[in-house]
Amino acid sequence: MAGVETEGDDSAEPDDLLALENQQKPNLGGQDEGRTGFQLSEPVLHAIDSQIVSSGLRLILFLPAFTAFTFFVSWAFSQASPSWWAKNIEPNLNMSFSIFMASMSFVVLLGYILAVGFHRYRVKLSLQTFHERVDESNNDQRSVESLHGFDGLVLALHHSSVQHTKTLAGAICAALVLVVTIYVGPSEQLGAMALLGSTSFLLLSVGAHLPTRASPFNMVDRTGLMAAYSPPVHPSTLTMVFNDLLKTHMDPLLRAEYDEYTNGLEQGFRKIVKREFAHEKFLLTLYRHATGLDRSTMESELKEIMTMKGMDYVFNHPTFTLEVWLVLMGSITKRSPAFFRMVERLKQNIESGSEPAMTDLVFEVDMENVVTDRANLFTLFHNLSNEPRTVVFRVQTPNFLPKDVALTYRLEPGEKYWWSNKAIPVANKGNEDVLGKMSGLLLDSTVSWQTLVPISNGDATVSVRLEETNGELLLGRQINVRVRTEFSNWVRRIGSIMANVLGGCGVAASLVFMTMSTFGIVV
Repeated sequence: MAGVETEGDDSAEPDDLLALENQQKPNLGGQDEGRTGFQLSEPVLHAIDSQIVSSGLRLILFLPAFTAFTFFVSWAFSQASPSWWAKNIEPNLNMSFSIFMASMSFVVLLGYILAVGFHRYRVKLSLQTFHERVDESNNDQRSVESLHGFDGLVLALHHSSVQHTKTLAGAICAALVLVVTIYVGPSEQLGAMALLGSTSFLLLSVGAHLPTRASPFNMVDRTGLMAAYSPPVHPSTLTMVFNDLLKTHMDPLLRAEYDEYTNGLEQGFRKIVKREFAHEKFLLTLYRHATGLDRSTMESELKEIMTMKGMDYVFNHPTFTLEVWLVLMGSITKRSPAFFRMVERLKQNIESGSEPAMTDLVFEVDMENVVTDRANLFTLFHNLSNEPRTVVFRVQTPNFLPKDVALTYRLEPGEKYWWSNKAIPVANKGNEDVLGKMSGLLLDSTVSWQTLVPISNGDATVSVRLEETNGELLLGRQINVRVRTEFSNWVRRIGSIMANVLGGCGVAASLVFMTMSTFGIVV
């Protein structure tokens, strides 16, 4: 591993050491050979899936939509073909327009079955890789299963796999029932009921697939599990702000690797720099790079806190590459926009030399403007004086749960005055710049993270009060937000419900009518 000194023969190449290590490991039933081919195949499958099947062209959505259209055309012309077809084409093909459209539907359905089967196979491979990496972590004495959110993540991944199986089963049933329509003809009662049944199975297939699009996952990208992972717990008071926020949103596998990465990272910090400060400045610098800071400036800022071996460790790490860091920063920015809006506001105030609202206390609060699932309320307190003080932070709202929260904080004075009364550059040599001031401010501050659950949709208000212990008001803020359902998830949920209801009713009706037709009961 780059940046870590090892004992022994310095002339040994990494590839030779890896080969020696593989020779020493026993082969348990040929697992190593199979796993190598498996790893080579999954990136190719994921690339095809993301570009053509589930994303990109989205064949998994386009094909059933086109099939539904051809079903409708076949039903509409079941009694008589169009005149241009009846005069010019039907005598040569000896096939009505309705049967031709039903046959075309069958061909498109086969394409849909292949697309769903391909996507399901890719998901199965990702799920198998997930379990293999969990076993590897356990063998390396990194217990992933004990981390918060592991059980929920496993349940979500297996539920997604089951849904894809239902999707494939519905598509196959739709194709099999459609054969009856092609054989009998849509004009016959049995053929018409079979067409209804095929359409219903297709709706059930789409209804099973739609929910899985909200939480796609893969094991090719290092961050491929984050979309399917929802953190069940988070700290109410952040100690190391960026570090705690980042670890909260990481999936258990990535979090276990991050803990190991942190141990190597801390060995690359300069001895004269405090570990916590270096860690926060490292993450803050990466965040600033993700939001526009050029690479040369980023490297110069990192050199202030890291040795050359540490720099080599950061830029040559196999897992946490610079691209992975950009994805991670983008992900947590999207999931916690209120926190980063608060950070940006503090950055602008420090950069311009603006005075805080209170001369001896920095108080900032922010929350999402539009709440879809739950609201994240972030609050920052920083004592600028030389004496400790105790304040009461109170949240009151009629539209969220809990409706009344009161927290008492003892604010110790900071190690130094992390503010500026004059304009300073974003990055400069030393800590007298925005990055240095912000790193120290976030480290010495008390950052509160409260989750509020909305009661109903519509306009909502949240009142935030900062009080003395005797109840005297120091500062108050009122936040107005809009609570609504996230549109894309709402469309998926409503679409899935409607497809399942209509599909279930259609299958039941077609079975009843086909049974009546079989026994000669005229409808």
